[in-house]
Amino acid sequence: MFPVFVLEGDENARANYLETVENAIMINEIKMKTVCATGSLDLFRTHLKDTNQGLFFIDMEIEGDVQSGLQIASEIRRLIPMAKIVFITSHAELAFLTLERKIAPLDYILKRPNPLELKNQIIDDILLTYHQLQLTKYQRPDIFNYSIGNYFFSIPMQEVMYLYTSKSTPGHVHLVMANSQQDEFPGNLSAIEKHYPMLFRSDRSFLINLDNITQYDQKKHLIIFSNKSTAEISFRKSRELSKILKKRSTML
Repeated sequence: MFPVFVLEGDENARANYLETVENAIMINEIKMKTVCATGSLDLFRTHLKDTNQGLFFIDMEIEGDVQSGLQIASEIRRLIPMAKIVFITSHAELAFLTLERKIAPLDYILKRPNPLELKNQIIDDILLTYHQLQLTKYQRPDIFNYSIGNYFFSIPMQEVMYLYTSKSTPGHVHLVMANSQQDEFPGNLSAIEKHYPMLFRSDRSFLINLDNITQYDQKKHLIIFSNKSTAEISFRKSRELSKILKKRSTML
């Protein structure tokens, strides 16, 4: 699940924001989840340590400090470069400081007498964030993304050994990772191969990470990875793999 955070000092406003966020997630069936809604900077920072992504709704004035929201947003941007940050504040005069400090917020919402207008802006930002996530899901070559039910998972590509399919679990892909841990998720190798061209189709049922190969036994048509796991290669693909590995060895 993509995490959502709410930092708002006013208890009633925070409850309204939280209700708006959770209703928008539920109604639109979005794979997000509110993990923190608080008026405490300390509690917020505690939750911040446990994530590397998120949509953050932040009030400018927290605990009596009119610029505490700016400070926490700067921390978020430093820790999570791709974070989606939305300010909700009555301080229109502070908007230029978000540019000065290079926070680059997704939105800057001014608190207005009309609560429906503010509510709609929050919903729009949730939908925009989810749309952007869908567009960029497969665009980082150093990250492998997959989902199981309503949960999103992202792991560094360097931890991917190989993926394979099995006749016993049609419509599912098995992922073997560097620590020998395995996961299973709905999908097919052809779609994954299209989105991750750096992976090599060694066999009809195998998609491998060439960077993690430590040995290739041509006679046995067996590929051995850095974590000692193995994958198969078809006779048709063996010559292509040999050429690729030979070319790589000359470049070292």
